[in-house]
Amino acid sequence: MKKSFLSMVALTGFCLSWASASVEQPQQAPDPVKAPVDPGKVPTKVPAQNAPAQNNNGINQQAMEQMMQGMMPGEHHKQLHKYVGEWEVKSKMWMDPSMPPMESTGTAVSKLEFGGRFIFMTYNSAIMGQPFEGRLVMGYNNNTKQFEASWIDTMSTGIWNSTGASSEGGNVFTWNGTFTEPDGEKKATREVTTFRGPDLYVSEFFETGKDGKERKMMELTYSRKAKAPAKPSIEPSK
Repeated sequence: MKKSFLSMVALTGFCLSWASASVEQPQQAPDPVKAPVDPGKVPTKVPAQNAPAQNNNGINQQAMEQMMQGMMPGEHHKQLHKYVGEWEVKSKMWMDPSMPPMESTGTAVSKLEFGGRFIFMTYNSAIMGQPFEGRLVMGYNNNTKQFEASWIDTMSTGIWNSTGASSEGGNVFTWNGTFTEPDGEKKATREVTTFRGPDLYVSEFFETGKDGKERKMMELTYSRKAKAPAKPSIEPSK
């Protein structure tokens, strides 16, 4: 895929250069009055200082290197690999902070996509007796130097976007975003995901109300599904 893309870029640059060189220039008749130019006195063109290097197709090498660096997954993308797997999820949701939370269970499946650049998650559960499904896309943007995520689900028509950073060796992710309530109110959100081991992590969600105070609205606990025992290669004799 990368080679095809770069080949396309190089071919485009080559075609543009060829097209420019192929434009027929108007012929000018020699000026009989003008004296012939002494070749030893022809001024030489001074190259621009610090001009970016270009290859034979006129492609800026520095720009090409920057593009390559921006498109390749790195250490930050590897931190997201912790999310990959199949998970059992226990959720708690506080509609009213003074009341006990609503509890439910669900499942989540997270996969690496696009050569390790992104995590795609599918989440399924039931909320108030109704089926609920959500989709999450996470990645690290090499150009903005931050994690980025987008969430959609069956209980909304909006896209919840957030940006984040990692800490404690990639075991804690803090995400900040906004979402809009049905009445049009925009709320700031904060999510803190803490990995407590390779098979367990907890995501806590907070929102800031009109009074400027932050309150916890949801907590999700992900436990990795146990692998099914391998079947014996030889069936026991009866």
